[in-house]
Amino acid sequence: MLNRTLGVSVPETVLLAARQFIAILEVPLMSTMPNTLLAPIRRDEILKLAAETRSRFSSASIDDVAHKTDIILVRTNGPFGKDAGFAHIDFFQEPIFIESLARPFEKIRAWGHRNPRTVRSIVINPNAGIPEREVFWHEYFHLFYSPHAVQRSERFMHRFSTEGALHRQEERRANEFAAAILIPSIRMNLTVTEIAECFAVSDRLAQCAIRFYGQVSKPVFLSEL
Repeated sequence: MLNRTLGVSVPETVLLAARQFIAILEVPLMSTMPNTLLAPIRRDEILKLAAETRSRFSSASIDDVAHKTDIILVRTNGPFGKDAGFAHIDFFQEPIFIESLARPFEKIRAWGHRNPRTVRSIVINPNAGIPEREVFWHEYFHLFYSPHAVQRSERFMHRFSTEGALHRQEERRANEFAAAILIPSIRMNLTVTEIAECFAVSDRLAQCAIRFYGQVSKPVFLSEL
């Protein structure tokens, strides 16, 4: 290809590599931290979020949801009756490689420039005795809507710390979100056992659903949204 500015013949691959490098220089460096998320505060907001999430994924399995949202879903056998699972977010910067100007078709690293990457994962312990769907949707809420690292209990060393209160608050919200996802509506005259059997959830989540639907700001069920 003839470069009209220089009046000399320049290989197309060299020009392409130069354009790539210029494009990298023009893009401002991005922080590895994600943009600020607006966490659902009120219960009716959690209810609406759950409805939108259910509509988005329909009847997809948790494996399908994980695949669609780029979540690494891991099942690992842990202690029986112990921790059911956890969520983890890892931030790192991926190096950028461009085509060498001196040696076409050979990639070289563009030093000083990286692509920020976020890797989200959920680990489930099948031996915990809690349905995997409950664990997944609880941790899903933490991944996308809780303040980052709020679920890490090792940060909350002080009994009366503000972070400890925030941790308990986010655990409650994650439980309510999982309840709203898996139990779209209930009749208030049902018992905990009947709800658990009807929706294939644990008694713990059934109790959470009863409290949750009894405290929403107005009597609206997911099936009516």
